[in-house]
Amino acid sequence: RKVSRDSSLDPRRKAYLIQNLMTSRWIAAQQKSSQVASGECLAEDSLLGCSASYRDPEKRIFGCEHYKRNCKLRAACCGKLFTCRFCHDKVSDHSMHRKATSEMMCMNCCKIQPVGPVCTTPPCNGFSMAKHYCNICKFFDDERTVYHCPFCNLCRLGKGLGSDFFHCMTCNCCLSVKLVDHKCREKGLETNCPICCDFLFTSSESVRALSCGHFMHSACFQAYTCSNYICPICSKSLGDMAVYFGMLDALLASEQLPEEYRDHCQDILCNDCGRKGTARFHWLYHKCGSCGSYNTRVIKMSSSESNCSTQQ
Repeated sequence: RKVSRDSSLDPRRKAYLIQNLMTSRWIAAQQKSSQVASGECLAEDSLLGCSASYRDPEKRIFGCEHYKRNCKLRAACCGKLFTCRFCHDKVSDHSMHRKATSEMMCMNCCKIQPVGPVCTTPPCNGFSMAKHYCNICKFFDDERTVYHCPFCNLCRLGKGLGSDFFHCMTCNCCLSVKLVDHKCREKGLETNCPICCDFLFTSSESVRALSCGHFMHSACFQAYTCSNYICPICSKSLGDMAVYFGMLDALLASEQLPEEYRDHCQDILCNDCGRKGTARFHWLYHKCGSCGSYNTRVIKMSSSESNCSTQQ
């Protein structure tokens, strides 16, 4: 009222003062609420992940769905705490570089400290973070047998090199001692699984070597071979198919083709031996005249029967 009655004030100045007086309480309330909200967000960010996670909540066993361990790692990329890199990558838009980790949180005392095999705080008194700890990979595992391969520069499941695994320098990967006589393929494991497309070299799942020299996950191999018998990369047979090919021989011998197709032949390429040849017409099965395999593909249709046994 005093401002509106003051005749000495310029009309524009008077309008400005009246507007500020009328909205001052609303402005103050907005500023206060924004400060409270930002404070809550900062508190949430600072406490994010600062609590224990459990692999088995009922038995109070520390860890996550991927690993049993007694600590959380502080990601160097975002500064947040996660039990493992898989937990980080699951909720983040970037990948965690585990070897760059420098800090961890003991889930027994919830104290952040330099990464190491035991908790260094007095209350924990040397509480172990896991049975296996690798200072190079910053990897913890409390339930499986793990070794570090200096050639792969990774931790892998197993007793170690010379025990149940060896490192093939040509393939540049660790293989079971049962595969000493495997078919080498340079950097054969540095590729994606042809079934699930997961990178094989750093995968935590077991890997199977195929007879053709390619690799895929063991679980993917079992699922794939339920309905397929050829390598999805090079199309060679995945094993000894003599019994199956013998069944096809018996099937074709008992079949009678329509008369108009009996004199037809087809040029084929064998996926197993790599040789070209000809075979009698059939809608599905064409036998290689060189190695006896039915793992073949038709490359040309022919009407002449005289060349049905020729191989190149």
